[in-house]
Amino acid sequence: MIDYDRILRNDEKAVYRLRELFGNYGYRRFKTGKFEEYELYAENKDFLGEDGILTFTDARGKLMALKPDVTLSIAKMAEPLPGEVQKFCYDDEVYRLSGEYRDFREITQTGIECIGDIGSYDVCEVILLAVRSLALIDENYVMDLSHMGIVRALASLLNLPKEAERKVLQCIGEKNFHGAAEICRKQGVPEKMIRRLRKLITTYGPIDEVVGDLDQLAVNNTMRRAVGELKVLVSALKAQKLEKNVRFDFSAVNDMGYYNGVIFQGFIKGIVRPILAGGRYDNLMEVMGKESAGAIGFSISMDSLEELNRVRRDIDVDVVILDQPWEDLNQLNQVVRDYTDRGLSVSVQKRVPKKLRYRELVRIENGEVKTVERDD
Repeated sequence: MIDYDRILRNDEKAVYRLRELFGNYGYRRFKTGKFEEYELYAENKDFLGEDGILTFTDARGKLMALKPDVTLSIAKMAEPLPGEVQKFCYDDEVYRLSGEYRDFREITQTGIECIGDIGSYDVCEVILLAVRSLALIDENYVMDLSHMGIVRALASLLNLPKEAERKVLQCIGEKNFHGAAEICRKQGVPEKMIRRLRKLITTYGPIDEVVGDLDQLAVNNTMRRAVGELKVLVSALKAQKLEKNVRFDFSAVNDMGYYNGVIFQGFIKGIVRPILAGGRYDNLMEVMGKESAGAIGFSISMDSLEELNRVRRDIDVDVVILDQPWEDLNQLNQVVRDYTDRGLSVSVQKRVPKKLRYRELVRIENGEVKTVERDD
């Protein structure tokens, strides 16, 4: 019997498990092409953030782009009828700047999009699926939950010029209260509002411990509605016993104007960047001329799991066999087969390569397999 858990990489295993999870909740698989007309991305650069876009001119003379995002393609295609919700899942490649040297790479993303007449259940379902997705990938996960309704409402109450507001939002994202307070004082913001800003930045922790503090954040009806939504999510997570690894963190600020509701990020131990990110983006649908449709979803960066592969795996191969030119080739082949039949991985080498990690080093002498080195 083939041991697929041993053969498949972390990202490959996760794709199949997540595809099954999403399918169980009625999400239909969506497959996009490798490129779209550049106009789609040019009109929605704020949604994409700062990443560059690879473009080319096709045979018709039309400017095209290698797809940097799946959500925009799904949002463009979706046409939900009144009262209808369309649910899509995907595992697809996008082309973005990535890594320390900011070079373009093909990155596999997996995720879901829920578009249409979005209600409380739909929001809860997407959040629950985000948490379950992280748990499927690794038990050592954390998800940070925030709400742009609270963050943006408070930012607007500060009555700052646009550039100063942008800098304050950046400070919130960095948990830099002192920097935010300095900007506010220079703009003449009352100390009472600066204290509310401090409360927002320092409200952080497990949802069970922090939920009681949410009412103190709300100073207008917009914020109260947002707090109400978060309390519903807390109740849903607790009912499903999924609250343990979920935290409130209002520094999880998404400065893209398309997001208008709950936003969230997921982390796995051993990877510094969030591997999962999502939120409610009704504003994008409005920009696309679909004002009656709401939308919420998330994506998972599967290339991050390759990093997890490198961090977590303590060996590269179980057994290294030193190949010597005078050895019997047939016997060497049989020794390799004996190891692989036992489910062990084998590498035959004339000498041990640098940085190769292994459990056991053996050689064949006088027809016998002898251990040279072994890590028990």
